Amino acid sequence: MSQETNFFAGHLISRVRAGDEAAADAVFAKYAEQLARLAEQNLSQRVARRVDGADVVQSVFRTFFVRAERGEFQISSSAELWKLLVQITLNKARQQGRRHSAGLRDVRREADQSGLLPALVDDQPGPEDAAILNDVIEQALRKLPATQQPHYRKLIELKLADYSNDEIAEQLGIVRRTVERMLKRLEGSFDSSAVEPGS
Repeated sequence: MSQETNFFAGHLISRVRAGDEAAADAVFAKYAEQLARLAEQNLSQRVARRVDGADVVQSVFRTFFVRAERGEFQISSSAELWKLLVQITLNKARQQGRRHSAGLRDVRREADQSGLLPALVDDQPGPEDAAILNDVIEQALRKLPATQQPHYRKLIELKLADYSNDEIAEQLGIVRRTVERMLKRLEGSFDSSAVEPGS
């Protein structure tokens, strides 16, 4: 690899660290397609029905850019950058496997621990269980202002997928404290939805 190539890589990462969006776009354009293929090769068929390589790559670059801006990476060559992105991609693919292989039993466990959702899902959930859960979610969302409902809906989807509060904050582009406040607000909505007359 030439010194010119290494200089370019180091310069690009310096710009990313400084929050340069054009540099971030250049890194994404250069590596996203290859990383998506790598991710798909490391997702099981079961997981791949829910998540594709592009989803994994979006998460990879969110993590990479946030940590790069914090100055956590010392990268001086394209080879080092590629190796780092490959490692993050493999880690993210494994995380997806763990999340989705857990299934709905983990959804109930998470709900019981956080108080976010009523324990409506059985060990062997059927269509009726899913319908009940969906109804409760929709009732809770209707109690929120219409402009906020899409954000809370996404929050619920991520929580049901067993994302941690830190991961949800990263996905939504907010801080953990905001996630916790949103979850607390949802908890009250779910509690009142569970006893809503006519529900």
